[in-house]
Amino acid sequence: MRRLLLGLIFALAPVWMAQAQDGGSVIGTVKVVSGEAAVERGDTVLEAVEGLDVLRRDQLRTGADGAVGVTLNDGTLISLGPNSRFELSSFEFAPQRDAFGFLGRILQGTMVYQSGRIGKIAPENIQIRTPLSVVAVRGTRFAVRVPAQAGQ
Repeated sequence: MRRLLLGLIFALAPVWMAQAQDGGSVIGTVKVVSGEAAVERGDTVLEAVEGLDVLRRDQLRTGADGAVGVTLNDGTLISLGPNSRFELSSFEFAPQRDAFGFLGRILQGTMVYQSGRIGKIAPENIQIRTPLSVVAVRGTRFAVRVPAQAGQ
């Protein structure tokens, strides 16, 4: 029994370490994918597939024919169109500690944002940054387009 437990610990240690290096906790899930889409996690590029967990500091990326939709733990919806890049810089949804916040960065392409519970509870703690400006979210839904050159 002890060997089995030690074997399990050694088998799961790389997974735990990777999560600790990459922000650790699951903040959402890929819900919809069409065409070419990926999740960049540090130096690793994962194919975006429905059901893939999304972690803090992940970067979502779509190709010329790609689209991806993510639902965060508070119900926030993020949809990206073709040739887009979006970074989930920080996310905190901890009602038990009264801690709420979301910071995302659209680097290129198109994005539609629809707020979840953080937007209702603490809208002042939500920001979406673009290469040219910062959007302080006070409403529930908006779309933004960032030309490829603006992200340079």
